[in-house]
Amino acid sequence: MRCRALSVTAAWGLALAAALAFPSATAAQDEPITLADDPFEVTDPHATPPGEAAYSIVGSYERAATGRVRSTWGAETELSYGVSPNLDLRIGQTGAYGNLDVRRRLGTVSTEVGGPGSEQERAALGGTTRLGALYQLTEESGSWPIVGLLGRVRSLYGPGGTAYETEATALFGKTLIAGERPLGVSLNIGTVHRFDPAPGERTTRYLVNASAGQALTRDTALVITYAREQQEKGQPDYSLAQAGVRHRLRDQRAILGAAVGFGLNRNTPQFQVALAVQWELGASK
Repeated sequence: MRCRALSVTAAWGLALAAALAFPSATAAQDEPITLADDPFEVTDPHATPPGEAAYSIVGSYERAATGRVRSTWGAETELSYGVSPNLDLRIGQTGAYGNLDVRRRLGTVSTEVGGPGSEQERAALGGTTRLGALYQLTEESGSWPIVGLLGRVRSLYGPGGTAYETEATALFGKTLIAGERPLGVSLNIGTVHRFDPAPGERTTRYLVNASAGQALTRDTALVITYAREQQEKGQPDYSLAQAGVRHRLRDQRAILGAAVGFGLNRNTPQFQVALAVQWELGASK
């Protein structure tokens, strides 16, 4: 039933992408590439313009430092659609198969909770279904950054059962060096609230994601990211550093991304490889 949810989300996204594929999105293509976005664990504060859409697919492989199950394969899709100036709606689906105990960023409900000695005995399937909106509060002006607010509700499922969460995150972005090859930084600060937590689970958790991106050309950028999120009681924070590249294919109106990540503690994957494709589609001006 949950696998169907991933297929439905992907099908709706591809259907909308096909509907929007014929009009031109030249305005977005003429701007420098977005520095902070998939497959990096940071969210760009810009809202999708009205009448335009962005659809992304991310695939990842992670390797745990220890445990009986060390490999985890993950997939993620998200569709955003601009409904009014500075506001877009977002629907997404994530899934993973493997060691869910070190895949907490995915939001899965693992088999064991709360103990440092807990160890997953076999590979498991889990994921999330999420619905949310991003509202862009400000435009970047002078020394002031661009600011956005992201809110989501999500259903989590895994071998330990089903749970429900809300997320509220403040998004900041600032261009340090402008021009055709900009240098920019991004910061996400948020909190996650879980309804009716099980024993050993936290009711609220914090998250902090930060990134820096340097455009090499108008279509290629190097990106480094650090992601940190509080975990369940008795567990160290999720702590991951990433580095990689984003490259825009103008003819296909797509952006390709590749990132390599390294965990900074035992509760984070020892290493991670992530690939992403993002389509930016919209109406002609």
